Amino acid sequence: MSRRVAVTVKDVWTALDERFPFAHCADWDNAGILLGDPGAPVRSVLVALDATPGVMASLRRRPADLLVTHHPVVFTPLKSVRPDPGPSSAAFALLRMGVAVISAHTNADAAPRGVSHAMGRRLRLRATRPLIPGEPSSGACKIVAFVPPSHAEAVLCAVADAGGARIGGYSRCSFRTMGTGTFLAGPDSAPRIGSRGTEERVEEVRLETVAPASRVRAVLCAVRKAHPYDEPAIDVVPLREGALGGGVGILGELPEPLPLDRALEAVRRALRPSWMHVAGPRRKAVRRVAIVGGSGAEFVHAAREAGADLYVTGDVKYHQALDAAAGDMPVVDIGHASGERWILPEFRRVIGARFPGVVSTRVVMEKEPMRVVPAGRRRRGGEKP
Repeated sequence: MSRRVAVTVKDVWTALDERFPFAHCADWDNAGILLGDPGAPVRSVLVALDATPGVMASLRRRPADLLVTHHPVVFTPLKSVRPDPGPSSAAFALLRMGVAVISAHTNADAAPRGVSHAMGRRLRLRATRPLIPGEPSSGACKIVAFVPPSHAEAVLCAVADAGGARIGGYSRCSFRTMGTGTFLAGPDSAPRIGSRGTEERVEEVRLETVAPASRVRAVLCAVRKAHPYDEPAIDVVPLREGALGGGVGILGELPEPLPLDRALEAVRRALRPSWMHVAGPRRKAVRRVAIVGGSGAEFVHAAREAGADLYVTGDVKYHQALDAAAGDMPVVDIGHASGERWILPEFRRVIGARFPGVVSTRVVMEKEPMRVVPAGRRRRGGEKP
């Protein structure tokens, strides 16, 4: 009988990385394995939006080896890790319980099947595409290396292992063209091909691939290590949009056009928000819907320019609501957690599909931290007390 190999924290990270590449997170973000030993065994996983007191209580009642969150448990640098109330209290408790933590944040926002896509699937949107292609803060670059044909495969493997060559759900992405390279080796060189003082012409492959800003340095080091030349020719070209797949939010169409009130009811039924705030016209035929999960009020203009009839997001501020009220596209604020929490079942599905029958996974779906309190009745005459 074969012995079952234990699943580790790093194994779970790898499964999530294939669907939501951690290298594609924003440069200001903190995502990945944030607490614990990557080699620690994992038999049970709890998935949650944040390490809230409710989630911590759930872990105490029913222990797990790993906590997977959307929002980073450690976001800003910690000067200390203490149990008293503060930014490090959750980290202290988790370390004391021996619970490792993986956080998948902006990489899950930008992925082709990320947060906004999970919301769109619940609304049954069709023909979806990114609202804004590419992840603006990923700083994607094209990496071009000129390699002897005999080493092209080794260089591509090195790029992939370093976190490059990924576009959306595809890995080892590259383009190759044949050409002729020329060089004249100087007196201080150590040419692998030819000799000093003689101009050489050799067949080379122009190998093109991509990498996010967070992995460019590692990719360049990997290329140089795998390349046979002592001074390989490498180009790094900054890209603007769409280089890594996915993007900000989604744009899609409802199965059929709906009056605004029925479209809002569809949002309520599909996403089950704690509350809904709406700004903009009261009457509108809705067919095309734009969605940005979490905090997306800054993309209202992008939704309008894309021809959306309705925009669903969270964290809309007063002046942003005023702008929406003056426009012709209704904007729905469903809160931050009410939209983002629908990525949690997707995390669970990814882990369950990779480790069926080996790792048990459960989800805690918490509601918005803010609650609605009735304002009370006014006195007769409409005057406040």
